[in-house]
Amino acid sequence: MFISSYKLRRWLKWPPIRAHLCTLAVALSFSSTWQIPRHAFRFGGLMYGLILSIALLIVGLPASMLQLAIGQLSQQDAVGVWRAVPFFKGIGYLRLLISLLALMYTSVYVALIVTYFLYSISNSIPFWECQHEFLVSEDNDSNVTNITPCLNETFLAPVGEKPEYYIAMALIIIVLATLLPFVLLSPFKFLKRILYVLGPVVFTMGVIILSCIGDGSNLTTFFDREDIRNFISPNIWQRAVLQSLICTQTYNGFLILAGDTIYANTDVQWTAVVLVGANIVACWSGLVFWYCISSSLDRDVSSVAVLVETYVAAVQGELSVVWPLIIFIMLFVSGVVTMLIMFNPIYEHFRRIGGTKWRYFAIGGTVAIAAGAMGVLAGGLPALTAIEDVAVPLLISMATVAEVLVFLLIYGRKTLIDDVEFLLGKPMMKYWLVGWYATPCVIIPLTIWWIINLLINEMKWTESPLEAIMLVVAAGVGFIIFIVFAVAAVAKQVQYGTLAKLQSSFKPSRHWGPRDPITHYYWLAHREETERNLPRSIYRRRLGQLSGNTSFVNVSIQDEPKDMDSVSKKRSHSDDWLYTIYRKKYLEEISRSSERSKKRSKSLDWAIFLKKSIAANLDEKTVIK
Repeated sequence: MFISSYKLRRWLKWPPIRAHLCTLAVALSFSSTWQIPRHAFRFGGLMYGLILSIALLIVGLPASMLQLAIGQLSQQDAVGVWRAVPFFKGIGYLRLLISLLALMYTSVYVALIVTYFLYSISNSIPFWECQHEFLVSEDNDSNVTNITPCLNETFLAPVGEKPEYYIAMALIIIVLATLLPFVLLSPFKFLKRILYVLGPVVFTMGVIILSCIGDGSNLTTFFDREDIRNFISPNIWQRAVLQSLICTQTYNGFLILAGDTIYANTDVQWTAVVLVGANIVACWSGLVFWYCISSSLDRDVSSVAVLVETYVAAVQGELSVVWPLIIFIMLFVSGVVTMLIMFNPIYEHFRRIGGTKWRYFAIGGTVAIAAGAMGVLAGGLPALTAIEDVAVPLLISMATVAEVLVFLLIYGRKTLIDDVEFLLGKPMMKYWLVGWYATPCVIIPLTIWWIINLLINEMKWTESPLEAIMLVVAAGVGFIIFIVFAVAAVAKQVQYGTLAKLQSSFKPSRHWGPRDPITHYYWLAHREETERNLPRSIYRRRLGQLSGNTSFVNVSIQDEPKDMDSVSKKRSHSDDWLYTIYRKKYLEEISRSSERSKKRSKSLDWAIFLKKSIAANLDEKTVIK
């Protein structure tokens, strides 16, 4: 059936379609293509998939709803949203620190993908440096034993041993850190359009690869009876809960910012449901994809497990070099999506606080990210693992628990519910409130259990305690950030006396709430109705119409062609609508009467003109006489 380009443009301009094209890209980021397969190889595909799905419903869904709601209401970023409770502004900067650390190791992974791609073009598989990692059996079949040592001897080798590989990887990191932020230097629409394209590209390439070289018989290793014992391990539970926050992008503040941009015109309840549903589907799709591609029984569980399994599958399946290259391209596109999502909260905060010179802050942030990534690269796999598996999970747990508890207990459960119902225009479901209370109750015990198990059972004290050091450093840095910005928030209060300033810092600032003045007015009116127990009015469909711009909760399609009748029937929703309507009728009557009499209305300027004309006529008659 023929579809005109006009209809296609109209469909793509439909706000939910555009928003959820970005949701597809978010779901197909490194969370589903890189991290989930790696943890599934470690804990078991079926076991990890089931626990992650449960975690997404219990923790990921309520956390997504909370961040979308506060982001859509306040129209702020991860830091600005803490005008609700200024004392806890440090939580917003903790989110930015998490984005910064995640960017460091993600940049190394994307650079490693590019290096693999370029090296595979110019060399055969297996690489000649890794020939000693293969054993040849009596029937001359090649069997791969372990490829991770090959990585440690080549691309991730120490700088003193293989400086050429380090220089090559460092150059790729610098190029990535320099070019990708240019996407964010322009208005946010450019980023959205890129996500519209990259999400379907990753999906299409995954389907093609799975259809051509996937082997369904490999799914027999998807479940192993020995994996059942992982149920009593804290690692699988803690990792699944943290991964649910990473999948939904609630860990770095991106979803708060997306509430004001990507999802500004959507229902926050259904947006959270679609986001979590897309991630559940992407989770299971990623597991099926990598288990069908990889046929080895002893799969790699390091932080670069996906690259290792791609290499192993190419060798064992005697695949053409084209297929590993296509897999690397798919992973690269997914990595670019991930880096853009991580860059966005940092650069948006620079834009909001930097004024006209915010680009200088952005350049400084880019330099810091590139330098940190090269430092992590110099540390090799141990440094990557310590940051990704110890430091970032601890910081995510701290930020998430603090955020939920502050909004429930200090900002106020009743106030939060009123704000969400203001956005929805209807009562909020009880599930969300139960989920918000359940989130810290799930994360706190699992985090404590994981830390105790890490320090007691899994630490090898005969070796360098890098993970323990990273754990202490991450906790200390997070606490320092919180204290520093709490003190700064208290100092900025205008009250007299330290105690009065401290009390004021626990209350919303005068800048808290919607930025649009009309929306802010109706928001305050909604609160007043709630406090007085008055019948609630639904203002949601009327917001933003007086300001001349579409409000952040206006769901009408602005680009759709309008009928002449709808254009002529304009209504004003201002409080002085009676005056507006009757004034309009009065002006219409004056206009009609002036057309009939062909005379102008006797306003003040007309009276002055008439007086001058009469005087001129009198002078003219005097001259004639």
